[in-house]
Amino acid sequence: MLSGTISFLIWLEQLSNTWINRFRPQVETVLCTIYFTYLWGESWLNSSVAPAAFGMHWAFLNMLIISSFLLNVYLNLPFATAAQVVLMIAYIWHYSKQMSFFTVIYSLAFIAVVFASYHWGTKLLQHPVMMYLGMDTMAVVSFALIMSIFSVPTDPYFWLRQLASLEILSVLGVEYTLASNRLLAHTNQVTELAKLDGLTQLYNFSKFDKDLNAAYENFQTNQEPYAVFEFDIDHFKQINDSFGHLAGNTVLKAVAQELAHFAASTPYQSNAYRIGGEEFCLIVREDCSSYEFATGLANHIRQRISQLAFKFGNSFVHVTVSVGQANSRPDQYNVHDIYKLADRSLYLSKQRGRDRVTLEGCTVNGR
Repeated sequence: MLSGTISFLIWLEQLSNTWINRFRPQVETVLCTIYFTYLWGESWLNSSVAPAAFGMHWAFLNMLIISSFLLNVYLNLPFATAAQVVLMIAYIWHYSKQMSFFTVIYSLAFIAVVFASYHWGTKLLQHPVMMYLGMDTMAVVSFALIMSIFSVPTDPYFWLRQLASLEILSVLGVEYTLASNRLLAHTNQVTELAKLDGLTQLYNFSKFDKDLNAAYENFQTNQEPYAVFEFDIDHFKQINDSFGHLAGNTVLKAVAQELAHFAASTPYQSNAYRIGGEEFCLIVREDCSSYEFATGLANHIRQRISQLAFKFGNSFVHVTVSVGQANSRPDQYNVHDIYKLADRSLYLSKQRGRDRVTLEGCTVNGR
């Protein structure tokens, strides 16, 4: 049950469903609260059946100790953490005939450990030894709290079973969580690498298509405008033919660096992509419908690229780019309509002399 719960919540953490992304903390908090309520409820039930707190009461206590610690560390949910404290206080209120000094002290210690595991969860995940120390601390405090309420079992075999069970579940829970976390980190790394173009380290066409779809949906839902700028290196084939493909790669990487620098330095959200060959794109999450604004932005990039200088053998080479641009519009009924329009504008820039900017069919003399 422990590993199943951890697996389910880790799976939930990785879901990319739009609804889940929006309400993920609330969903996880509700699920964690239900899970903890179940464990506390079973513990209360078994305490009623066995007032001496033997048997299943202690088994569910082990589960509570480990689950509370691991879920606090991994999920960092403030309301789920608060729910654990509320359930613990309700448990003590129900079973403690009188609040002894030690019950109060151990209760405060339990609350402190719960919030410490929540607050330093990220750091604990990075240090397995600290994970085990934190788990052991919660176990000692929890046992001490329960023993301050119930009579203490004197059977040595009981403690042997209890501690052995706790250690086995602790190792299982901690190692399973750490292994799952490492696997997810590796998966996320591979996923991120799959979004990148291997040569230029810009986002690739697959990522462009995904981001274009997200921008389109956001425009349809929230009317937040965006624009697509497409760039093509002029006469790039001549560079490959004259100086070789390694020289061409050098040019591609330099142009990509300029686009990446622009995307990172703008005050509005924008991403740069290599969508194939010598073609690049920018998705700009800003209203670029102003002719002056869009022209200034496109010409700024075009001019920076034109200032790049390359030395291949005894030859110095400068490159230029043609630019096509399109804006989001209510009459675009397909996610790729804006890209097709930008591509059409790029074609016009090249047809009308290259080293030009064309804004939705209107070409600007870039010289």
